[in-house]
Amino acid sequence: MHFYRSKYVLPIASSPIEDGVVGVEDNRIAAVGPRSDFDGPFTDLGERVLLPGFVNAHCHLDYTNMAGKLPFRGCFADWIADMVVLKRKWWTSDYAASAKAGLEALVRSGTTTVCDIAASPSNLERVANAPVRVLSCLELIDVAGKAAAEKFWDLCAGLSPHAPFTVSDELYRKTHSFCRQRGKIFTTHVAESSEEAAMFERRTGPLYELLAVLGRSPDDCGRGSSVAWLDACGALNGTLAVHANCLSDDDVARLARAGATVAHCPSSHQFYSHPPFPFERLRAAGVPVCLGTDSAASGTTLDLRSEIRVFLAAFPSVRPAEALAMATMMAAKALNRPGVSGTLTVGSCADIIAVPLAGATTDVAEAVIVGRDAVKWMMVDGKVAHNEL
Repeated sequence: MHFYRSKYVLPIASSPIEDGVVGVEDNRIAAVGPRSDFDGPFTDLGERVLLPGFVNAHCHLDYTNMAGKLPFRGCFADWIADMVVLKRKWWTSDYAASAKAGLEALVRSGTTTVCDIAASPSNLERVANAPVRVLSCLELIDVAGKAAAEKFWDLCAGLSPHAPFTVSDELYRKTHSFCRQRGKIFTTHVAESSEEAAMFERRTGPLYELLAVLGRSPDDCGRGSSVAWLDACGALNGTLAVHANCLSDDDVARLARAGATVAHCPSSHQFYSHPPFPFERLRAAGVPVCLGTDSAASGTTLDLRSEIRVFLAAFPSVRPAEALAMATMMAAKALNRPGVSGTLTVGSCADIIAVPLAGATTDVAEAVIVGRDAVKWMMVDGKVAHNEL
């Protein structure tokens, strides 16, 4: 066993430990406690906080280099159309370079596990030797009859039917059943925008009109919310529902009954000027909320500390420790990795980062969050994956 010492150890599942130590044996955490409880050898990481690597619950790595290329002009449907045009101009090499840039951004900001929405099966190869844990969820769309690539499903950590407005109820049922039977992640965008709400609830709006041009049948619109539509498909149980910005009280109740988790992407939410995120209603109903970054195309940096700061600015009553758990322990649980990632506990994987202390340390979680320096030491699966100390 080898021990790593720092000014503080922040296990997430328990209180901070001053002058703390984490013991690593093979690829697992074998001990956590104050330095006085252990004999060396120690690697001293200095005036830093040791904590579990961040867990990004929702990301599109291969869109990283689209940052700044797709300004939001006030209409979500127009932004999607702009994205489609840009994607048609990109080559395979563009996507590869973009995914590489995304992985580098994750390392700099201390993310050790990411749920990556893979736009095509070629994404799986791009991240095969990534320095962090990439849980690839193949994105599926069958609007206007586009076929699903079923032969790749078993190779993925999960599946991600894109959204109710681009995926048929048949494909939702099939992919949800597949993931439940095999213990895979099932995640989808839902209730992201007011335009999606207008489409499903009132058969109107720019998104409704765009999808009609693309050949999507409107027969299932005008009957209720997209959350209700997803529930009717039998595809809400245990789902990682991404965004969930526009929710009625009935939608919140449906998510709670289904045991769904919501992945909130604060900077993306801000980028599109969505209605206020219904965090308090979700929390009151017992719906877990974790954090993701979405893609850099929607105004983010893939830095989860930055996402936490944006989140806390919107919800200042939330304690820093709770917000930090949303980007570690709670995200890991949503990605079927409870007790494996997102905490420093005996038996969990040795995915650890050392974050420089920033400001006063009366609240260690807050000191982690407010820091803006790049993470210069990272361990993934018991091996040092990044070291600039």
